Amino acid sequence: MIKHKTLLLPSLFISASLWAQPFAPMDTRSMAMGDTGVASARPGAAGLFNPALLSIGDETDHVHIIVPNLGIGVFADPDALDAYNDIEDEEYLDEIDDAIVAMENALTDAQLVSAKNDFTNNARGLNNSLGDLSEQPFRINAAAFAAISAPRKNLGLSAFASANATLETSPRVSRCDDELLEDYIRFFEGINSQADLIAAEASPNNQAGCDNNPIITLGDINDPTDDLTSDVLVAGVTITEVGVALSKEIKLFGRTVAVGVTPKLQTVTSYYAVPSVQDLDNEDYDLADELEDSEKDDNDVNLDLGIATTFLDDRITVGLVVKNLISNQYDTSESAAGESLSFDVDTQARLGVAWDAPLGLTVAADLDLTKNQPFFLGEDTQFLGAGVEWDVANLVRLRGGVRSNLADSDDQMLTAGVGFNIIAVHFDLAAQFSDNNVGGAFQLGVDF
Repeated sequence: MIKHKTLLLPSLFISASLWAQPFAPMDTRSMAMGDTGVASARPGAAGLFNPALLSIGDETDHVHIIVPNLGIGVFADPDALDAYNDIEDEEYLDEIDDAIVAMENALTDAQLVSAKNDFTNNARGLNNSLGDLSEQPFRINAAAFAAISAPRKNLGLSAFASANATLETSPRVSRCDDELLEDYIRFFEGINSQADLIAAEASPNNQAGCDNNPIITLGDINDPTDDLTSDVLVAGVTITEVGVALSKEIKLFGRTVAVGVTPKLQTVTSYYAVPSVQDLDNEDYDLADELEDSEKDDNDVNLDLGIATTFLDDRITVGLVVKNLISNQYDTSESAAGESLSFDVDTQARLGVAWDAPLGLTVAADLDLTKNQPFFLGEDTQFLGAGVEWDVANLVRLRGGVRSNLADSDDQMLTAGVGFNIIAVHFDLAAQFSDNNVGGAFQLGVDF
């Protein structure tokens, strides 16, 4: 019998906002302000959002240190979550097992019919829920970075190290499993007495194209979950970057602009496993070990380019950044079944605008100029985000925002956060949430 842990697997990875390839490693202030930052990032995180910001603004005579910034986000399709909860709440797997035992031990036709009805109802509910779960991605993103930045008009500088991990998983319910459960349902719907069961004792499950056991063998009812052939795709990518962002203020067509460049070393680590439901029911099987064995590293050099300028006495900042100027494609290791996946680290472009408003307010908006694909599972994304920050006496910063996926009208997210300044130390918290997303971030930094 396949126990609950088979379908509990997705809950281990209940996953991240419908993020495609992550744009930046979940800066706390950015998360709280609708994932903005191309024109509004503070100098400490500028190297991760737009290197040109290191030569913009009035903080170009300070040093900014972030150690660390930590973030996590999760995504799961609402319909898939409902299906998973139904499987858990209704206890379909245990109920099917109990119904089989009850049919085998029934002393009267009434007991047999009652047990048969329990079996067919739970098998039908399980099959419907598995159909809703199949191919639905569950995703988790986790990120961390540290940076030291010295913004300057003539030569801004930021050195950083970051890691951005994405783990995606999806149950893949096979056609044979769907038809197997339907065969059992049809078979037992025709059983209304012990005589019917005895007469049908030798009836096999002759399902074309699928290798399943008979429904009944020598008077014993076979458990359909022992024949399940479905599996769970589990794939992950971690992008580790070490970079140095450089910026300079120049004259361009008579206007003062800042330009920035971030050369960086990238290590792209992939993980891939496709355990079957039978693997997951085996006490000796360890998914973590299989993922570790599948680990594959690829090393590359890449580049980010940014530009920014200001208007209205430096009140309005407009920024543009192109990240990962060199697109690369990678392959995972082969799974135990001999399968592998390809994924891309693509070029991304984003436009941002920020307004340094009166009363300590900062208003920002960012727009993806590129449509970004997920590494493995899910839909494309093209985000439009907007947020606001209210700096209260340089002691408390209150933040809020919204982010919308222009490639999916159902993907909307609210964000919020707060920051505290204690002399030169700042401490920030952020959260984001929607029907199918939840995330949070923490940052500790020093400015002097």
